[in-house]
This record gives sequence, structure tokens and C-alpha cells, in this order.
Amino acid sequence: MHKEDFARFVDEPTREGLRALLKGNSGEQNNLDFKFDWPEGSKLAKHILALANYGGGCIVIGVEEIEDTLTPNGLKEIIDKTKIVKKIDKFLPGILLANDVVELYDFSYEESEYNKIKGKKFQILVVSNLPKRVPFVSPNDGQSIKKNRIYTRRGMGTVEASYEEIQSILNRRIETGYSSTKEMELETHLTQLKTLYGEISRFHTFYPKSPLAEIGTKISQGLLGDAVKQKNNFYPEEDYEAFISKIIRKKKKRIELDINTFDLE
Repeated sequence: MHKEDFARFVDEPTREGLRALLKGNSGEQNNLDFKFDWPEGSKLAKHILALANYGGGCIVIGVEEIEDTLTPNGLKEIIDKTKIVKKIDKFLPGILLANDVVELYDFSYEESEYNKIKGKKFQILVVSNLPKRVPFVSPNDGQSIKKNRIYTRRGMGTVEASYEEIQSILNRRIETGYSSTKEMELETHLTQLKTLYGEISRFHTFYPKSPLAEIGTKISQGLLGDAVKQKNNFYPEEDYEAFISKIIRKKKKRIELDINTFDLE
């Protein structure tokens, strides 16, 4: 398979593309890995992080590679994506799974002119290139992974990145011109705002039949009669959820404006 064909395959995996990949017997590359079966969760996560930091690629499950020779054994069964995600979720930063950077594809060949894959099943895990957010690191330690370490692909294997490789990864991010400062500021602002809302009560509770005020235990409620809630005049007219809803509406309008502007160019 030519480099251009492989790039198209990673962008949009197809049955025909996988057949050509296996038939071409190109062997592993830094952006292409073959596994006989699904690896243990932390090991699989390490391979995903390495591909994401390297620039994207894919892992073909159901193929054994021995001395540069591919043997498409196939899988006994297709594993559901939710089970795969459960195995790797704790070892990957949320953005990799939340933004569909990691995708899973299932392929079965009931019939094929390439006899070696006839009647066999394969799965492909594709990792997209997201240079503006590299480097990706694991938030947790695992059997085969260490948290906060930067992994990449080298010599057709997954390794911990060297100083030079880390610089190369960071340069790819710098070249995108992307900065996460505003995103981090938004998260900080919302956290602080939620904390402030938590410091003020929407209502004051008091008991009209008692000279004591704002006693909240079940015993006092029984002795002092029914509680009365009175609106706290100092509570903001717009509560936290209403504020977030308003911001979402404004953000959607801004996105629509940007899209319309782009269409006119």
C-alpha cells in the first residue's frame, strides 16, 4: 500500500482498504501496529498515547507479525467499543475519548478473493492527529504505563520519548498557533463562580411560631411548627444554571456567525 493510500485508509478505514493493507504485507510502521489480540488495558492505552503524540495512526487487531511476515489470523469475536473504552478510560486524558480522537472499526470478511482473510474478523483502532493538544500523557499508573510520561513511536515500537522527541512534539503544537490559556481561564472562572453561588442561600428558613430563627433540625421542626421559606433578597436574580444556559446560547450564536463568515469566503 502506497503512503497516500495508507493516509486515506487512516482517515476513512474501509473493508477494501484493510484487505489491501493485509495483502500488501507492508509490515509495521511507526504509525501502523499489528496485534494478534487485544492487549491488556494499560498497554493498549500506552500504544494509543504513543500514536497520538507521534501524529496519529492505527492498530490492527487480529493480525500476527513474525519476522516482518503478517499472518491474518482474525479474532474469535468482535469486542464491543464500550468494553474497550472501559479498559483504557482511566489511563487516557479525557479529550482523546471525548473528541472522537480514538475510533474503533469492525470488519468481517464472509467472502473475499483474498483467501487468507476469508471468513475472518478484524478490528481497527484509529488514532487521529491532534497536534494542537499534544503532548498526551496518562493521568494514572498501570501495569504497563506510568502517569505523566510522554510516549511516542520509534523503530516501529512504543517508547518513552527522548528529549529531542519531546521537543519535536512540542514544536508540532507551537506550529498550530493553539493556546489552551483561554480554555483554562474559562474552567477556573466557572469553578470559582460555582463556589461563590454555594456560599449564598437562595432562601432563608424561619419558624413564625417561635422566637428562635433559622433552626433546621427535624426535632426543632416538630416543636416549633411549620418552616417558612423566604426568598433571600441578596441572592442573584439569575442563578448559576440560568447563567450557563445564557452563555451557551451566546456561544452557539458566535459559532453560527463564524461558520457563515467562513462560507462567504
